[in-house]
Amino acid sequence: MTSVAIRLKELDDDELEEFVELWCERLGAGYHLVERIGKANDKGRDVIGFMTPVKHEGPWHLYQCKRKTLRSALGVPEALSELGKVFHHHREGAYRTLPERYFFVAPRGVAGPLQDLIFNPSDLKAVLIAQWDQHCAGSITRRRRIPLSPALRTLIDAYDFGSISHLSATGLAKHPAARTALTMVLKEPPGDAPAGSVPAVLLAEEMEYVDQLRRVYGEARGAPFATADAVLADGEHGDHLREQRTRFFDARSFRLFHRDNTSVEALRDFEAEIYHGVIEVYRQVHQSRLDRVAAVMRHAATMPSAILGKLARVPVRQGMCHHLANEGQMKWVP
Repeated sequence: MTSVAIRLKELDDDELEEFVELWCERLGAGYHLVERIGKANDKGRDVIGFMTPVKHEGPWHLYQCKRKTLRSALGVPEALSELGKVFHHHREGAYRTLPERYFFVAPRGVAGPLQDLIFNPSDLKAVLIAQWDQHCAGSITRRRRIPLSPALRTLIDAYDFGSISHLSATGLAKHPAARTALTMVLKEPPGDAPAGSVPAVLLAEEMEYVDQLRRVYGEARGAPFATADAVLADGEHGDHLREQRTRFFDARSFRLFHRDNTSVEALRDFEAEIYHGVIEVYRQVHQSRLDRVAAVMRHAATMPSAILGKLARVPVRQGMCHHLANEGQMKWVP
């Protein structure tokens, strides 16, 4: 993850906010909604994780993205300024509640003095109050200075500064929820999809292509099979159908993995590549429909089909053909 962490440090402001937004969407923190605000006049908010439908009127988490230049880290003055914005804009009514959790997202890390303050929440609170005039009053808005009023002091005194933490590039790169963001923002390969698990009983979601194959096997045998279970019990065609189910569920696992960890567009492109790679073989004249299935399977096994540059496993490529049959794009039996 070292090289990935280095690349995270090089993201520009928009890319960093996009990364954090995608990361939050996969975080599993119970967010009802993730919103990216960023830009000017964000009122101290870059990315928000709302916990409930009432959004700012209920609990929420705030991710403040702080991109820094080479060999620099987030320091105390800038961090205090950002915290000051949150208390001020809450006091002004921009959001009814203060964030339940506050994260400084600083890919290049935080300076030692700031880390010490974050690790000692009561000290961070005291320093914010003591240094408000120095670091907050003139930086919250360009229009006027914002003094530390009694109302702001009351809000700061009541706030749990233990809820404030920081995230660095190394921590983000290692986090399991970062896979989608790494793929979509950094174009990192997402890793291998897990192998599919074939259920012992036939499922409703596979019955379309299985029923098509049932008819194909009946044609090959010269007598129809009444059910798919009858095919599975057949000495000649049972193993062949079991192999197709293995391929189907391997492709299903592949689809689910990449749906969650890459982009919809990348998965759609891969499926189109499979279709266009096998459709001419499918359309050729074959001695039987079973010969056509076999020819398509052989060709799919040799295709160098990849998603985001990573070659898909043979059963995945073959199983994707059954998904095409299942969804009506390339039926084994018209």
